[in-house]
Amino acid sequence: MSETTENTRLGSDTYQCMNCGAALKYKPDTDFLHCDYCGTNTPIESKKVEEVHELDFEQYAQNFEKLNTQTTKIIGCRKCGAESTFNESIKSAACPYCTTPLIESDTHEERLIRPSYLLPFKIEGRDTHKHLETWLKRLWFAPNKLKKQALQTNQLQGVYIPCWTYDAQTETDYSGQKGVNYTTTVGTGKNRRTVTRTRWYFCDGHVSLFFDDVMVPASGMISRDIMNKINNWDSMNMVEADNRFLSGFITEKYVMNMNNGYDLARQIMNSEIDYAIRRDIGGDHQRITAKNTHFSEVKFKLILLPVYMSSYIYKNKLYHFFLNGRTGRLTGDRPYSPIKIAIAIIIGIVALIAFILLLNSNQ
Repeated sequence: MSETTENTRLGSDTYQCMNCGAALKYKPDTDFLHCDYCGTNTPIESKKVEEVHELDFEQYAQNFEKLNTQTTKIIGCRKCGAESTFNESIKSAACPYCTTPLIESDTHEERLIRPSYLLPFKIEGRDTHKHLETWLKRLWFAPNKLKKQALQTNQLQGVYIPCWTYDAQTETDYSGQKGVNYTTTVGTGKNRRTVTRTRWYFCDGHVSLFFDDVMVPASGMISRDIMNKINNWDSMNMVEADNRFLSGFITEKYVMNMNNGYDLARQIMNSEIDYAIRRDIGGDHQRITAKNTHFSEVKFKLILLPVYMSSYIYKNKLYHFFLNGRTGRLTGDRPYSPIKIAIAIIIGIVALIAFILLLNSNQ
């Protein structure tokens, strides 16, 4: 990364066209900034990440202010409270979560950990509608008016979503019980039958697991469930965090801090550790009575992931949809049509009655 980029405030830069002086924006799926006014392209000299460098978690937890942090200009939404890094090239942008116009005066500065890497947008904004249209066609019980209204929305925003990733080496000692099934015959006469029972055996052991890039979304507005639904990020195409890739897009400020993110990552790791213990115990059933896990070599980093999002109002209620800016994978909120559901139920009942009548006629 160049010295100029390293010393700027991430998300607050404006890059000007050398030809006409207009603000440049990053053009998805390219390595250049584009001028919408005169068409000039300015190359971005970025290198594909060959080796990912993680940050030491304990070191950051103790010396946060002295390490890889930066003063960042934040703009907040007056209505929903969402906060994003402020970018001069999108002064007239609306809040991607509630469509309220963002006002330049609603800004303040905070000291935040600097993102290490990002995945640039690959899908252009104008191409998102075909993904939305495909998704809407699959919504069998959505009102017809909704589909038309959602496709006409002009509130589409490209947003970089902050996510923590954590690495850790874990060593776990455990004790538990292994259940082995066996069959036996019980009862006499007509009550004689075979039943399955379980013998339990005490066991203990040790499992060793290394976790790599356990991802925890740090967004205050997009849930982990939403991020999981649009996942499959091609992380092998990450680049070092460079303001030029952010130009023309909103970058959400992380709300979940590194410590709370690590707590959630440990929960994810513990679930995997439990699965490994049960597999190590073996048998037909497993019981974990005690375990002691030691976490070491804990590393982390902050990355930015590209998401297109939009909001639309249907019958005075706000709905959202979210689209992976790399793959086009999409999910979102949707209302249901009571009429379509009622018709489907009636058709189902009629089909069931017809099937019963057909069976009776064949007897």
